[in-house]
Formats: sequence, structure tokens, C-alpha cells
Amino acid sequence: MPAGLSKYLRINIRRQRVADLYLQGWTQQQIAVEVGVRQPTVSTDLKRIQMQWRESAVRDFDLAREVEIQKIDRVERESWAAWERSKKPSQTAITTDETHQRKTRRHVKNQNGDPRYLEQVNKCIASRRALLGLDAPSRMEIETDGTNPEQRRDRVVTILAALRDRRGTPDNGELSGDSEPRLLCTDSQPGTVEAGQAPRLPGPGDS
Repeated sequence: MPAGLSKYLRINIRRQRVADLYLQGWTQQQIAVEVGVRQPTVSTDLKRIQMQWRESAVRDFDLAREVEIQKIDRVERESWAAWERSKKPSQTAITTDETHQRKTRRHVKNQNGDPRYLEQVNKCIASRRALLGLDAPSRMEIETDGTNPEQRRDRVVTILAALRDRRGTPDNGELSGDSEPRLLCTDSQPGTVEAGQAPRLPGPGDS
């Protein structure tokens, strides 16, 4: 056996063992001790193994998808054929025997076609489009005005401050005026309002 082929086989056998131990939850260092190589070698083996797994998964998925598409195509062809047959005129024959003289009478009935076969065709088309991803939603892009989150936050704070100034509400949470109750609280305790008519907030024209 050629030396290169022998080395190739040994690597494959080792990687199969590495893969088995990896799937059992062994660490790279434990695997290295078990198979008699260094830990970097195990790391390289695992990268190659995972790459092969991904390639195999892609091939298997593509093959399975192709098989399912072929099945859908077969059902669709049969449905179209059944639809065409359902549109053909229906014929019946009645045979009578009068003293050994047979007479045949035929009855022909035109048909419009069975819509159930077209429904099956539509189902096949929908299933095929779903497998091929033709009906997947287009990529959605978030439209922004070019500002970052910090700038948008500062803008919101500025707007809130302007609204507070228009209502005459100081930063300490108290409304303007000496006789108005305190509605906004700066501490952790919720504010209370006595029962009765709701207090009126001062407007821009109030003194």
C-alpha cells in the first residue's frame, strides 16, 4: 500500500474517532490524550469534521428538496391529465335484446371538467414555490434619518424639556403656583391626589 494512501486512511480513522468522542461530550484535551495526538491537531480535525458535516447537510437538503419537487411534479402532471379527461364527453351504452336482435343505444353527455383537479394543481404549485423559496418576503430595510441612538435620545429629551417649559413645570416636578397640589414626585413614593375635581394645569396665558 502506498505511504500517502496509508497516511490518508490513518487520518480518516483518527477523525472518525475524534468525531465520535466529540459527540459524546469529550473536551479537545481529553480527545487528544485518547487518540495520542496534540490538542491543536484535534482542533484542526474538528474544524475539518464540522466543515464536512455542513457540506453533507447542504447536499442532503438539496437532494431531499429535489426528490420532493419531483413528487410534486408527478402529482401535478397526473392532476392535469385527470382534468383533461374530466372535460371529455361522457358516453353510456344501453344494449337491448329483442328476439336475439341486439340493439345498442348510446348516450353522450358533455362535461365542463372537475374543478377539484385544478385545486390539486394549485396546491402543487404552492408547495413547489414554498420549497424553492419563491414566496419568501423580501429583505426589509429599516429607514432612519441617519442619526444614532444617542442623538435620537438627546432629541427626545430636548422635545420633552420644551413641552415642560411651555406648561411651566420646573425640573423639581412642582407645578407653578403656590396653591396647586404637587402631582409629580421625584422620590420613589407614588404621589396622591385628593378626591374631588381634578386640578387644572396652568396654561401659557395664566399669570
